[in-house]
Amino acid sequence: MKNSETHDKALASRMQRRDFMRVVGTFALGAAVAEIPSHADAIPAESGTRESIFEKTASIGLGVKNPSAITACADGRIFVAGEDVIVGLTRDGKEIVRHSVNGRPDSIIADSDGKLMLGMRDHVAVLSPDGSSTELWSRLGDHAYITSMAADEHSVFIADAGNRVVLRFDRSGSLLNRIGERDRERDIPGLVVPSPYFDVALDPMGALWVVNPGKHGLESYRPDGSLITSWYRPGMDLTGFCGCCNPIHIAFLGNSSLVTVEKGLNRVKVLAPDLTIRGLVTGPRSAEGLSVDLACTEKPPIKGLAVDSKDRILVLDGQNSCILVFEEESAVIKA
Repeated sequence: MKNSETHDKALASRMQRRDFMRVVGTFALGAAVAEIPSHADAIPAESGTRESIFEKTASIGLGVKNPSAITACADGRIFVAGEDVIVGLTRDGKEIVRHSVNGRPDSIIADSDGKLMLGMRDHVAVLSPDGSSTELWSRLGDHAYITSMAADEHSVFIADAGNRVVLRFDRSGSLLNRIGERDRERDIPGLVVPSPYFDVALDPMGALWVVNPGKHGLESYRPDGSLITSWYRPGMDLTGFCGCCNPIHIAFLGNSSLVTVEKGLNRVKVLAPDLTIRGLVTGPRSAEGLSVDLACTEKPPIKGLAVDSKDRILVLDGQNSCILVFEEESAVIKA
């Protein structure tokens, strides 16, 4: 318990510094392509708007049945989870390893020591670097539905869509605390999760961001569960999120810009730290007038999202069992 308290104090001190930087940098927050159906050209950009262009530079075939999750490592390797399998790839898409697993993970992250952590619906499975052994953490209960994970040197944050909470564990699998549950005294509104799409991610400064999909926005928390800031953007245009529950996946670029995936529209876009639109990666600029399925039961073709060490955006296309690679190219949209 003392080790946990020491870690918490160290994290709290570090988070205070991060909080200050976040307030300075983001106080303005206010508290496909061919494979994936796309309508990117349906509505023109605003005249004179400066945006970045994201070009599809590769499509990496996987040979994986029902791909379900993706993660990118600092050394350039990419791992994809699918039905009873984990596949490891080089940065350019060459397969280097294939591990058999039981079931289909809904989330995957790579540990610094080479282990892979798999979100297996109601528990976490830790796969050894060579795939020869698996450590199983305790089950989270009958209603658990692990949809996303993120980890730093001390903690593992697990998004449990079934129980509408983020669980913080230490690196050995012991539960430390719960994050995101409604708490009026701490001004925490509670997580609205109508469907099994519920994501978490750490930004480049190590701060935890939690999607509140039913409120169409994000919330940032300290490790102890106290709320730092939040923002919500319901809307039908490019700046907002619509449908029952969006965004469904998030990831951060190296400059803290946020990449989001929306189901229904099958849209991927990039928001600058001040929430202005940095660019549309793929999908329609607006939902107005489009015949799309925005219901909770809609199953999107985009199954995962990652950003690699070169700031390439990796979109997992489950419909075609491939990774779509997008890279940024600065441009000015002229009138």
